[in-house]
Amino acid sequence: MNVFRAALTVDFWATGNAIVRYFPRAFRTKQIDGNLFFTEQKRQEYRRRVESLTPGTLRRWGTMEVDQMVHHLNLACGGSQGFYDLPDESYLVSRTIFKWILVDWFPEQPVGLRLPTGFKIPPTQRFDFAYEQAQLLKILEADWNARTADAWKPHPMFGKMTPTEWGKLLQIHVDYHLRQFAA
Repeated sequence: MNVFRAALTVDFWATGNAIVRYFPRAFRTKQIDGNLFFTEQKRQEYRRRVESLTPGTLRRWGTMEVDQMVHHLNLACGGSQGFYDLPDESYLVSRTIFKWILVDWFPEQPVGLRLPTGFKIPPTQRFDFAYEQAQLLKILEADWNARTADAWKPHPMFGKMTPTEWGKLLQIHVDYHLRQFAA
């Protein structure tokens, strides 16, 4: 895909809008160290938070149900370790400018991102919660143990990333969705 084709999509403009709206907050929020993702403290914290979810956990914002959110995180966190085969949706702007803004600079995930589309869950699609929760814990365990650049596959939108960049992105994304369900 190229930037010109991507610019014709609603998801591209929704993501751009979310990025622009978040800019003022990015200057006030403390940065996240991607290396912290690989510490035992973060490992235990995220395991506890994922395990605290139940099939009846209600969202605080957004449209996904808890089973959909956990499956979404499985796709987002598992593609990098080969659990899922996600399509390459990257293009020059996403691998450079979007990556710099969303991974290297922003300390939080802006509300309203809609790219990559491979992580989107149709509103009517439902998943077995127990399986998805166990799968997320398995995927996060693989992510925590992936300490070298060779251990990571390219991100579908941002391309090749270092373990530190992956650690920051996973902290931001997983935390965002766990907070979405008060976990």
